[in-house]
Amino acid sequence: MTKRTLHMARIKPECLDAYKTYHRQVWPELEAVYRKAGFTELSCFLHDNLLVIYLEYDEALHAASSAWLDANDVQVKWQALMKPLGDPEFQKLDFDEVYRMKKEA
Repeated sequence: MTKRTLHMARIKPECLDAYKTYHRQVWPELEAVYRKAGFTELSCFLHDNLLVIYLEYDEALHAASSAWLDANDVQVKWQALMKPLGDPEFQKLDFDEVYRMKKEA
């Protein structure tokens, strides 16, 4: 089953340019790791320094591979680059989908 969710965080204002630069050049090997972990969609949106991450993923595949993903060298390196850019004063928010308008047939 496909799960859709949002995460909200905040980037330090002085780190916005670095954040945007990294995300214009996301490593192909990182995208491959995410796909292997069950992600089918991943989008990052910014409003000033407020970050919204949209995710779609295969719940079963992601659950089975989450430990692998957390320990994956590529993912660990990417998260090490991203961590200092985030605002530690902002508690990350996770959102569950409660409604989705269906596409017209």
